[in-house]
Amino acid sequence: MSKKDQYGLEFYKINPNNNKTHNCRRKNGIVDQNNDLQFLNDLDVSKTEFLLREINSYFNTTPDPNWTTYESMVLEHIELSIEYPNFRIGERPYTFLLTDIRDLLQEWLVFLQS
Repeated sequence: MSKKDQYGLEFYKINPNNNKTHNCRRKNGIVDQNNDLQFLNDLDVSKTEFLLREINSYFNTTPDPNWTTYESMVLEHIELSIEYPNFRIGERPYTFLLTDIRDLLQEWLVFLQS
């Protein structure tokens, strides 16, 4: 099962005025913490690749559980934090597994490039 499906997300394209945009939304109008994953709407190819590089740098080094939180600078209006082994969106009380976010970003990148 893809991460997109696991988290109840749908990727779709719209083409208003011949300006194709890629979008992410929750399936079936469900509202829960997974709605925060719609931050993907704010990521184009370069921002997605940048965030993936930031996440992969954590995996490419020996993770130390005592590492301090890393604040991604890919988006200005949404705080994205790597709190190894988790990923936090904004100041929410819950987190997502960093491995899940990495996999979801890879799926989003493939979608953006399609």
